[in-house]
Amino acid sequence: MRAAWLALVLSACSSKETASAPDAAPVEDVAVDTGPPAAPACITSPTPAPFPSGACDAPKPAAPDTLDEALGSIGLDRCTLGFNRKHVPSSGWDLADPRRLPDFEPLLMRPLRLPSYGRQAAKWVDEAVASEHPVSRALASAAALRGKPVTACGEGAWYVLDDKEPLAAAILAVAPDADVSAVATMPRELQQALAPIVRALAHAHSEVLAARGAPDSRNLNQLIGMPSWIIGSRTMRLDDSYLDALDAVDVARMTTAAVQLATAIELGKLSRFAGSELAPVEIDTPFGALVIHGGGRDDYAPGSKAEGAALLLDLGGDDVYRVPTAAASHPRPVSVAIDLAGKDTYGYVEKAHADDGKGTRLPSDGSGRSGGRTSSRVGRQGSAVLGIALGYDYGVADDTYRSLAVSQGVGVLGVGALFDEGGNDRYESETLSQGAAAFGIGLLLDRAGDDTYRGYNEMQGFGFTQGIGGLIDLAGRDAYFLNPGDPALKDGDPLYASAQLPGKGNTSMGQGCGYGRRHDTVPEGIGFLGGLGVLRDAAGDDVYTGSVFAQGCGFLGFGALLDGGGNDLYEGLWYVQGSTAHLGVALFHDAAGNDRYNPTFPIAATSIGVGHDFSVSVHLDEGGDDTYRGPGLSLGSGHANGLGVLVNVGGNDVFKAANEFSLGGAGAAEVFAGSRGKLPTFGVFVKASGTATYEIAGTPRTASSWSYVPPAEVATGAAKSVGVDRPGGTASLP
Repeated sequence: MRAAWLALVLSACSSKETASAPDAAPVEDVAVDTGPPAAPACITSPTPAPFPSGACDAPKPAAPDTLDEALGSIGLDRCTLGFNRKHVPSSGWDLADPRRLPDFEPLLMRPLRLPSYGRQAAKWVDEAVASEHPVSRALASAAALRGKPVTACGEGAWYVLDDKEPLAAAILAVAPDADVSAVATMPRELQQALAPIVRALAHAHSEVLAARGAPDSRNLNQLIGMPSWIIGSRTMRLDDSYLDALDAVDVARMTTAAVQLATAIELGKLSRFAGSELAPVEIDTPFGALVIHGGGRDDYAPGSKAEGAALLLDLGGDDVYRVPTAAASHPRPVSVAIDLAGKDTYGYVEKAHADDGKGTRLPSDGSGRSGGRTSSRVGRQGSAVLGIALGYDYGVADDTYRSLAVSQGVGVLGVGALFDEGGNDRYESETLSQGAAAFGIGLLLDRAGDDTYRGYNEMQGFGFTQGIGGLIDLAGRDAYFLNPGDPALKDGDPLYASAQLPGKGNTSMGQGCGYGRRHDTVPEGIGFLGGLGVLRDAAGDDVYTGSVFAQGCGFLGFGALLDGGGNDLYEGLWYVQGSTAHLGVALFHDAAGNDRYNPTFPIAATSIGVGHDFSVSVHLDEGGDDTYRGPGLSLGSGHANGLGVLVNVGGNDVFKAANEFSLGGAGAAEVFAGSRGKLPTFGVFVKASGTATYEIAGTPRTASSWSYVPPAEVATGAAKSVGVDRPGGTASLP
């Protein structure tokens, strides 16, 4: 029997990235010993395609097209469009940050690599979330993007079960003093499914403890408080001692343990037990309580065992969670919550504050507010700070998730994920939530349904330094809302101050945004390059609302909004829809549909495929009848040694801009008079196939080729500006 099982599981592991277990229950213990068994499935990271190299290190189509024509008209080609690394120091920014993501510099230097990079990432996460291993595969993909791939399999011994008491034996193996008497009445198949999960959970607990390093009390306090530092409500003393403690946290080790734990959960195929009746089982262990409830309606309140559970499994019913679920912290290194069915409400005990109720603020939780902003840092619903948190909600009922901060798929010095299988779900928080990460991985994964995502700041695909933050939604008519902040707009609440629009905007830093730390605005002079924030919506007619820095943006980091199709609406105010500042990288890719850009918002500046200050942005819209409304400095333009590219392919489109500095404009502005004025600035606009009309400051434009460079800068030759419209042409960014 064991030899046959080994042959089966070894076959299952032959494809390391996507292997799945057979439907049969795990093998039971037998007398014959043929060596250590293999795990029934082994999820490891996909291998990225290498960047082009050689004489031309940028992707090229099989034959030249309209984009090549446009570049040739300004003395460039796909191989030379980009930056020279030796020019970057003159900007004052530093590419030598040891904490940068490995792909950041290659993409910054050669931005035409961005579309293929985005397609690869989208393929990885789409296939992951649609598979039987949604969380494990998505985390493994994020690990590859982080440059720390998962290569190790889980232990096959986790899946070898005791013949008579599979779950009790598994618990006692990792918690010898546990009282397992309540397990005896549980269905045998459920015990078999849970036994490997318990073993993987105990392993993950020990791995997190080892991965944290050994910081002293002062540094530990700062590590625990990192969410507040990222949000901006706390200062940190970034001396060598703290930086050493920060760098000592081995998030890659946590990621491997998280993938192995998620694989064990997904191999259990727990959905088959949805609705089962079961007397509550609550068992204490050294790594947290194991809480298992049946298919009826449960109300999980503070003070219950669920509040500190390492594993919370609910078999169904319309449940109410008023305790943090899947919430890892320093006292609780690993936290897993799994709900198998029902219309569930994930929230907290609400304790009103006088500053609640304005704009789209949620009720407080007892932590209060400071300057209107929530003071809560209670992680909930897939939140990991110095640990591993995995949340699963199976079934297709409509669920509600409410929290205030550090929730709904967040990893800060840890790995957090929240997966929802389906239904018309509502996700609400205020800051650092909904697929956000810093020095870790944070993922919010929703497979289907017409979903609503709401908040203010640093969410919906946000990546701070060494973070991969991702929101992935595969299907449905979804609404992504980051409060616009302008009181003249519906619900506008300027809560997270914007330097660009004080009192009339919020710093969104979301919907696919990467962010770092400026060295020139802090006493220590220590800056960090940012992480990667991704918002991936694979299909559906969607609505995106943001304020300042949103919808594919970068500020010392890399952000991407990847929309797979549908008739979409985008509204924003500044640095939106593929725009960057200060050594940032942005990709905005809408693959199809009749899209509308800023039809009603008072969009202010620097948006829609614009790169500012040694930043690069690529805005790609493929197919459909699109309507663009841009500010001045927009629509594929570069500013102050930045690079902006807009390529629109197909459809009958309308482009409107507030002034001439648009549609492929390029200028150095405030850096023109200094040495940086001699360095290149790039603006490229290409419309290929289909028809288009253009309007600049209310005046129609009729031309097939054009250029805009501020008059004072023409003589330098450093401004590379081109706009081209070819109704019969083609354009591709392979």
